[in-house]
Amino acid sequence: MAGVSTLEEALFCNMVGVDAIGFTLGLPDGPHDGLTPEKAGAIIGKLTTGLLPVVITYINCADAACELATITQSEAMQFHGGISEKELVHFRRICPNVRTIGRVTVVGEESIEEAASFEQPLWDAIILDSLHPYTGRKGATGLTHDWSISARIVRIASMPVILAGGLNPDNVAEAIRKVQPRGVDAHTGLEDNSGTRSFDKIKAFARAAMEAFEKLNP
Repeated sequence: MAGVSTLEEALFCNMVGVDAIGFTLGLPDGPHDGLTPEKAGAIIGKLTTGLLPVVITYINCADAACELATITQSEAMQFHGGISEKELVHFRRICPNVRTIGRVTVVGEESIEEAASFEQPLWDAIILDSLHPYTGRKGATGLTHDWSISARIVRIASMPVILAGGLNPDNVAEAIRKVQPRGVDAHTGLEDNSGTRSFDKIKAFARAAMEAFEKLNP
């Protein structure tokens, strides 16, 4: 689940079976929900084992990203705004224990070639997200994309693929069945009309996703 900003949300996610939570930091339009690196670090420091803390960021400088990972005690960094290969190599050298997640915006056939360019050991996983056609926003759009393309990416990818983009409790099972990703992620699909995280939706999403994955791997 992405967009976590309180300890209560994090602990609830853990209780209902979520295995990774995302903290959005270093965004181009300022803090998300008033979340600071120090606040995220305080939350992560109180988490139980088995819940992977991920920082989702637009920071593309290795030194700044490593500093952010250190402050937050994050175990993974999702470079949502991209990062050059030179900076990524430097990041892996100075932060060797932090997993790296790359983002692919699924917009058409060209996204398959883009996904294939993400290779280990520089990258540990990729996340597939959606583009808002009018605003140009990448991620947190509430929109799904062409899952048939995502399924093809899963088949050719050399690393785990996480599916995101418009997922919610009502469609996540179908998405898992069609795409067969390693994991799924949601943000806006788990919020109520005021933009606040809905614990009921989080619980329903987790249950639907776990049941769908169990059917894929009985």
